[in-house]
Amino acid sequence: MTAVSSNTAATATATAKAKIAAAKALRQKNNENTAKFLTLGMAGIIALFVIFHWTRMFYKRYGTRQSRSSSVLKFPIAFTRSSRRILIQKVPGFISAGHALVFLGYLATCLSISFVNLDWMTLNNLAKRLGWVAVANLAFVIFLSLRNTPLTFLTAYSYERLNVLHQVAGYSTIAYAMAHAVVYIVAWSKSDNLHELLYTVQIFGITAGFAMLVILGSSLLLRKLQYETFYIIHILMSTLILITVGMHRPDMTKKTLVIVTFAASIWVVDRILRFVKFTVYSVGNAATITPLLHGGTRIVLRKTPIGAVPGTHCFLWIPGIRATESHPFTIISTNPLEFVVAAYDGFTRDLHEHALKNPGQALKASVDGPYGSVPDFTAFDKVIFIAGGSGASFTCGAAVETLRKLGDSTATAIEFIWVAREQEIIEWFTKELEQLHASPLVNLHIHNTCLSRPSTLRKSSLSLEEEKKESSTSELILSPRASEDVDIEKEHASTSSSLYSSLSINQGRPDIAAIITDIVSKADSYDRIAVVACGPDGMVHVARKTVAKNIWVDGPSLELYCEQFGW
Repeated sequence: MTAVSSNTAATATATAKAKIAAAKALRQKNNENTAKFLTLGMAGIIALFVIFHWTRMFYKRYGTRQSRSSSVLKFPIAFTRSSRRILIQKVPGFISAGHALVFLGYLATCLSISFVNLDWMTLNNLAKRLGWVAVANLAFVIFLSLRNTPLTFLTAYSYERLNVLHQVAGYSTIAYAMAHAVVYIVAWSKSDNLHELLYTVQIFGITAGFAMLVILGSSLLLRKLQYETFYIIHILMSTLILITVGMHRPDMTKKTLVIVTFAASIWVVDRILRFVKFTVYSVGNAATITPLLHGGTRIVLRKTPIGAVPGTHCFLWIPGIRATESHPFTIISTNPLEFVVAAYDGFTRDLHEHALKNPGQALKASVDGPYGSVPDFTAFDKVIFIAGGSGASFTCGAAVETLRKLGDSTATAIEFIWVAREQEIIEWFTKELEQLHASPLVNLHIHNTCLSRPSTLRKSSLSLEEEKKESSTSELILSPRASEDVDIEKEHASTSSSLYSSLSINQGRPDIAAIITDIVSKADSYDRIAVVACGPDGMVHVARKTVAKNIWVDGPSLELYCEQFGW
């Protein structure tokens, strides 16, 4: 009888252990599926962009006026235009309604996978699930940070256009990691197991959490004020997070380490590719720097990277200015590779001051790039380029490149609008403006918003703090004047005077909304019109709002392409 009871107890114990093991295995499988579901959800969103991009690309390239009036395409065109009319409008907290919609899709995916198939028996199970979502998001954040991203080819979205989603996913990762830690602490407190926080694997997890908080703090406090400092902190803390999260869950069979290893691998590969580009383009390369009026610097390099076109950007490395930093600048010309940079602070100010002291000097340099994607504007019947201040670096380069591609063709008309606070900075883009002015395809509008032309001596008396205050209300950021600057003005006086005499410079701000609306109203219903805006947020917002208002089902095809200041 005793033997039978013992066997029964042993069987019951074995059965209970088997049930516990089965439940644990099921929870592990469900948690692993969490990462898979997030991947599938994000892949689905990306797939929609891929389909949308390639469908529109083929339609633009091969669609004719006859096909655009086809009854078969009538409904898709109407649906697309009606959707875009809503999606490109700005909404509070987001660049556009389209960005807000993507965010809601991302948020819905994260929230749903957080609680689907979750075992609510203990708080530990919730804490683990939150940790899995955080790790899956960590891999997604790293993927969105890649400069050499496959999404550039697949969707025409380069890394800088993905930065908004990168930030959102980053904040979500931090939120989930903090929630993961808090729920675990609460669970251990209730079960009197807080001593587990002293385990080595938990210390690694705590370290990763603090690193995330450092990133959050630097993002909120330093990103706009001291970007270089923020960037260094960001890279160091990101590296620490990948290492410590891996050490937090070091068992490869549990799959967490697999995700972290994948994220670290693509990050390392991207860094290697960037290093290789810098190395290759440093051989026999040099940058000739020339100071320009009002804080501008022209940089001309001997070597041009493969695939570079005006309007894209490269990361420029000039060790003679700052050996440990590289900075992104828009390409204005590729033959030779040329940049025009406005001095602000940090690297750009040091660069301009060096150019003032050593005009025309050739410094060792290299580039990483090109990055960004610029549409083929020759596919449009009309292109409206709108720039504010140094945003003309993008529009001047893109407009001249469009003329080059057109050759003898007259298929594309160009409306070029540039709003600058200081009339003298026209000298920055003399060569490009002369080409645009000489073309019968271009209608050139230059607006000067400073009614009186301040003297060089008045500018030289501005303190740094006064100058920053003054520049905050303008489209152009100025730099302190130096004595050498007077010589620059004398050197370029004849060029500027010649250009001033041939150009019609309007005083005051243009009514951008009225210009866009007028051009669209006069266009044929089968015309394709591109509005290209680069400059301050206010200017880009006006362009975005006006384009949205002028998208009609039975009107011309209207596209918006924006480049905004900042990263």
